[in-house]
Amino acid sequence: MKTKTIFVILTVSLGIMFFYGCEEAAKAPDVDPQRLAAINPPSEMPDMPVPSGGLVLSIESSAITADEIIKPVQTKLTELAKTEDYGQFIKDATPVLSGVLVQKVADIKLYQKARAALPENVDDEIIDKIVEDEVQKFIARCGGNYAEVEKLLKKMGTNWQDFYKEQRRAILVQSFISEELKDEKPITHSELLGYYNQIKNQYYEQKGQLTFRVIDIEPGKLYEPNDPNANLEEKGQLLAAEICERIKNGEDFNELAKKYSHDYAAANGGLWKPVVPGTLAKPYDAIEKASEKMNIGDTSEPFTSEKHIFVVKLENKTPAVSQSFEQVQNEVEARMHFEKRKKTVDEMMNKIIAQVDLTYADQFIEYCLEKAYIDLRATEK
Repeated sequence: MKTKTIFVILTVSLGIMFFYGCEEAAKAPDVDPQRLAAINPPSEMPDMPVPSGGLVLSIESSAITADEIIKPVQTKLTELAKTEDYGQFIKDATPVLSGVLVQKVADIKLYQKARAALPENVDDEIIDKIVEDEVQKFIARCGGNYAEVEKLLKKMGTNWQDFYKEQRRAILVQSFISEELKDEKPITHSELLGYYNQIKNQYYEQKGQLTFRVIDIEPGKLYEPNDPNANLEEKGQLLAAEICERIKNGEDFNELAKKYSHDYAAANGGLWKPVVPGTLAKPYDAIEKASEKMNIGDTSEPFTSEKHIFVVKLENKTPAVSQSFEQVQNEVEARMHFEKRKKTVDEMMNKIIAQVDLTYADQFIEYCLEKAYIDLRATEK
């Protein structure tokens, strides 16, 4: 069976920060479209086909097109093209496109090494069968439930298509780093439990939340020049009691909060963002403690904490949820197998990337930059 060309697509994490101007309209392109159209493939690859992407870069027996380099980071490049002139765009976009190109070149070199290490009688059909077997093992570790596996893949930031690619890449890499991936040792119960404890806060614990409205009266802010001797604490208590009585008589808590609360959320009817119990500092921890004892829809009597008098209405209460190790053991094992294999493959990729030399690709990068800028600016008109 004729071997098909395989490209392994990796997630590129470039860690680049961009700073944009405030102008709504960016400057017109400084590059001449005629110059762009005049660029031809370099003479060292005259026999290479010219795909729809335009200029190609020859790597081993494969070719990388401009579109393959631009599309993975098109959103980022579009933001740059909107707000920057051509000179600044080149400065900021060059490391972005270079990063993608490095990954592409490393992918091709990885594939070539892996293919070269395979026995002659191993073709794509056999590799596909091995990949499917590995995927089925993963599914079995999750109890054979496809719906649950899909949820897990989503949690892991991947999908079926990329998961298959990741498995295929791992199997190919195994052909020449067999000591690291072949004969993987079984994961012990203590290792699984330790891994669960590392990730449980992120994946298997959902903290409780309280949502409430607050009328926060600060007696010191009730001072009036025409009544300088008034007892402000007593004045605050009387106001809070009056507010509670009006709420009991049917007045709207939200409107009373807007009128009387000194809290930052007064303009929003006293509504706070959801709060995780145990996160509020004094004096506001008193609100949390009062809310935990209330039922949804209840309004508290006035209570004092330091120099604040609070009236609280509980809008919602979500209990904490925790999944035990026993409940998610299969999922934890599947996740751990995936992460261990991915780590090994990534380490191999980093070694290959460190050896990639792109000094010969300056013309290709220049072409990609010009093409990206013109195409992306054109879409904004």
